Amino acid sequence: MNKVLSNKIYYATFILSMLVMLLHASYLELLDVNLPGYDFAYTVHRLFLVIGEAAVPTFFVISGYLLFTKYTLRGYPKLLLGKLFSLVIPYFIWSVLAFLFMQIAFPLMKGEAVSMTFKSVVIDILLSNEYPHLWFVRPLLVYFVCSPILYFAFKFLKKWSIIIPVALFFVYMFFRPQYGGILLWIPLFFVGSYLAYFKIPIMNPFRPRTMAIIPLVVLAVLAVVFTLNHTQYEDYAYYCYRFVSPLLMWLALDVLTTLFEKENIYLIFKTSGFIFFCHLFIVNAIKLLFELGIKADTNYNCALLFFLTYLLSIPVTLAFTYVMARFAKPVYRFLGGR
Repeated sequence: MNKVLSNKIYYATFILSMLVMLLHASYLELLDVNLPGYDFAYTVHRLFLVIGEAAVPTFFVISGYLLFTKYTLRGYPKLLLGKLFSLVIPYFIWSVLAFLFMQIAFPLMKGEAVSMTFKSVVIDILLSNEYPHLWFVRPLLVYFVCSPILYFAFKFLKKWSIIIPVALFFVYMFFRPQYGGILLWIPLFFVGSYLAYFKIPIMNPFRPRTMAIIPLVVLAVLAVVFTLNHTQYEDYAYYCYRFVSPLLMWLALDVLTTLFEKENIYLIFKTSGFIFFCHLFIVNAIKLLFELGIKADTNYNCALLFFLTYLLSIPVTLAFTYVMARFAKPVYRFLGGR
């Protein structure tokens, strides 16, 4: 992989982590259709959330691409061992921390009785019920474990193997897999792996580079259209958007990554992983603090809190990441999976 492309991927992981944070700053579930300002607050939320949702499918494409840039069957055991430290251990650490906060610490602070069984504790931690954004790790681990299947598909079907994700896409049009499940994201992971295995150079920077603003504009236009038309998540149009948005987001990254070109590329890459794992704690804490002064009891307040939560979550998360990286390096590497 050439340096320009590898740097682009590293910057991309950071930007996508910022977008994932946007999703969790939302107050959309608290909007009340019976109160004034609903249309305004709904429009504000959906415009940004539709753009932010492009981050998740883009992560799957990038993960597949990174995996198959230098993939070998001989290196498969080492790959799985690496994923143990980069994904499995951080997954369980953050899941346990969230469980302790939500199921034990918070109830005790409120004076409530703590009641649970061994089975409920195990399920809670395994499925990360108290830290739900970690669902992303589970299908990713399955894809890594099953990566030899993709390898043999590429080896024997050659470039015709692209038929597989295309066929799955159309099948999924009728049988919608669960959003957080294993099946839905296979086509995107497959496509990323396909591009890397066959070294297809569709991810090269634009010439001139400013042309990369076009896919960003298209992404914004789609967000406006879906918002104004009240397009639902289960609609065919939004289903297609989940698979088209990664391409648009990837192409737009040529413009977005220029913001970080003077930063340390290795630090950016390490930071993004830690941000992904830790940000939900920070976002939720900021929500609680804000709601002490600004109650989320009107639609206008929900829109305001959405912006304030996101704007404050970014510097706080970055500051927390810097402190951990600077003064608690072993813990930082352990929690961030690096």
